[in-house]
Amino acid sequence: MLVEDEPLVRLIMYQIIVWKELDMEIVAEAENGVEALAILQKRNDIDIMLLDIQMPKMNGIELLGAIQSIDSMKKPIPIIISAYSDFTYVREAFVLGAFDYIVKANMDEEHILPVLQKARQMLKRLDASNDLEITHQVNEKEVPDSAVARLLNFEIQSKDMDYSRIVSEVCNWLGEINQVAVAVSISSTGEMISKKEIKQTIKTEMDSAFLKHIVYGEDANEIFLLLTVPQLRSEIAIRELLYTTLSLIKTRLEQYMNVRVAMGISDTVDGRKHWQRLMTQARSLVSLCFFEGYDKFFYPESGIKSCVEKTSAELRMSLKAKGIEVVRLLELENAPLWELKFDQYVKLLKGKTRFEVNETRLILTDFLWELGSLLYTQEVQWAGVFDHSHPFEQLKQFHTLEDTLQWIKRVCSDIYRFIHELSKKAYSPYSIVEKAKEFIHQHYCEELSLGMVSQWVGVSENYLSRLFMKNVGESFIQYVTNLRIEESKRLLKQGYKIIDLSEKIGYMNSEHFSRVFKKVTGVSPKVYKESFQDE
Repeated sequence: MLVEDEPLVRLIMYQIIVWKELDMEIVAEAENGVEALAILQKRNDIDIMLLDIQMPKMNGIELLGAIQSIDSMKKPIPIIISAYSDFTYVREAFVLGAFDYIVKANMDEEHILPVLQKARQMLKRLDASNDLEITHQVNEKEVPDSAVARLLNFEIQSKDMDYSRIVSEVCNWLGEINQVAVAVSISSTGEMISKKEIKQTIKTEMDSAFLKHIVYGEDANEIFLLLTVPQLRSEIAIRELLYTTLSLIKTRLEQYMNVRVAMGISDTVDGRKHWQRLMTQARSLVSLCFFEGYDKFFYPESGIKSCVEKTSAELRMSLKAKGIEVVRLLELENAPLWELKFDQYVKLLKGKTRFEVNETRLILTDFLWELGSLLYTQEVQWAGVFDHSHPFEQLKQFHTLEDTLQWIKRVCSDIYRFIHELSKKAYSPYSIVEKAKEFIHQHYCEELSLGMVSQWVGVSENYLSRLFMKNVGESFIQYVTNLRIEESKRLLKQGYKIIDLSEKIGYMNSEHFSRVFKKVTGVSPKVYKESFQDE
């Protein structure tokens, strides 16, 4: 069924696709969600629904919500049709179970056909699987989050009755053949991310892959996925299916949530009492992203090799000694000396056998304590150098070792400048802000962050952020955003296409640009451009 208020779009869908070759036909049309809902309530032969997000009377989001709320109605596979400026709606549609999307700017066979073929394959698998009722409605009682949460508590194993009951719940739901746990670590780029949206995006792809699963997460940054693959026996086939499915999930999350993703995938085992070990293993594996970065999958063979306790203790002592030496050199008015010693500290930490994340953070916490001792001898408190964020709490917020070490080096640099330059009145906040603004104006069309700018001007992120707000009257992010939007408005007046603007002003994609533009100006780029064309 086509649900689209523009007759031209409906005509295009008829003409550019040879529906018979797909073994499909268009059996119904609707101009809005109200008409579409009435048709769906009358007939049960509609398997796929292509619907526009923005329509009069009832838009695509409202239609999807209405369909989900009616238990007796057949749920067709929804494929959304979207304009670039509809990014927020697209994301909401996926939360409501949308299968895929087609962008109006790409209304050609090359882009539409793969989406329809994918939907057709899903229909065939549904028809062939009488025992797998993984559609948008589920008849069995799902395992509650509280049960999965208790599996992460090691003490539960000592309570035999409780542990057996929880394991039975999970196994009754998932089965006992080819059990796998996946830990998903999500690093936000600064925007608030929704746990509900993250979980629903994962669930939508898992449903499409016909994998029995449970999605659990206490917060949006760490999600667990418990699943079984009973239909396959080959370890290679299982891994290929998981890789394909998890890659789609990763792409969806990166596209629609603007986040970075890493995943830890456990062993594949059979039985009833392995879930706790598998979840622990998956969490340990995904923690490797702290050392190796995001955008990766970590399998059991990627695991940290256990290091000899004596070697680990020796390494900790060596790091402590080098850290103390860095702090001592910060007192000397010779920047290259402490920087060279800090680089040696970093090389030693990164070049040896990797610690676990918590142990690494403890080592770096010791280094912060040494820096705190230096400030104490100078009769300066942390708050005198940084903003209200406590450094020991801020240390925990970094998702990778590389980012953590860069931040600590900037902290050292800030302390050095505070000790040696502020006392001489040479550390001018005004000159720092002007230097930062000059860098921003030269690089705003590239990927830009507060960390990059603070590193270039030679101060910490916190210090630069505070100076920016005090001297400019707005935050760093607000300043960069307003600069980019003003430039985009200038280019729109010159006739630039919206689709070509995002890269020119530093945004990853045009959907994200459109959202930011509308948030700042109150109107979409399309409406803004049309307002000048009408004059």
